[in-house]
Amino acid sequence: MALTVAIPKLRESIAAILRLRLTKPETLDQGKIVPAEFEVGWGSGFCVASDKYLVTAFHVLSAGNARDPAAKFYALVVPGNGDPFYWFPVVSFPVERPNLDMAVLELGPCSAPGVRLSAVPVRFAPQPDGTEVLTMGFPAPEVAGLHADPQGNFLGGQFFLKSHANEGIVAAQYVLAGTLPFYELNVGWHHGESGGPITTLSDQPVAFSLMQHYRNVQGPHGVLAGPRRGLALSAIQNELTGLGVVGV
Repeated sequence: MALTVAIPKLRESIAAILRLRLTKPETLDQGKIVPAEFEVGWGSGFCVASDKYLVTAFHVLSAGNARDPAAKFYALVVPGNGDPFYWFPVVSFPVERPNLDMAVLELGPCSAPGVRLSAVPVRFAPQPDGTEVLTMGFPAPEVAGLHADPQGNFLGGQFFLKSHANEGIVAAQYVLAGTLPFYELNVGWHHGESGGPITTLSDQPVAFSLMQHYRNVQGPHGVLAGPRRGLALSAIQNELTGLGVVGV
């Protein structure tokens, strides 16, 4: 069955994205160290060039605002959904498109030698309604402890971080603003999974969109969260090909 092959395969290519911003530095009060305080945010992303580039939703970086240059970002991986996790620091942001809610992150070396983040193939061609899809992301964990140095560099932590898969179909698609091709899915996702891939359901998943947001619908008692949707990767095809990412 494709799911039993596709899910472990896709897990090799996704990461949780940790946003870490120092809000209060470590201080000394009457001879006692008062620990630093941090603002933490979570999202997901998927690798499109092995160990180097991740695609994610821009709002993962900014929570709806301009990215704070003082914030630091890390891509956390959990091989096989096991117990240990490892991290790659984000060293640059080669693509930031807040108008599309898309971004590409460049990764530095992993915290543990030999840990890899494999690329998932991407596709820019339109996918028809009814296409079977697989989604995957990291629901935001409850944080029991988080360790950082006084400069705000991530050093590890204690939290239950596991990737989560779901399946469904392309339920609808349309173009907004004349040029933006959106897909709607009959799939839901959890807080923290934004930025994770929407892929074909096959032994070798191929990413063609990403989990971004939902369409509002009018209910009898007000506006409700409607179908989940994501913009086609073709919206940043030029940027991705410029980074060496070629569609299949």
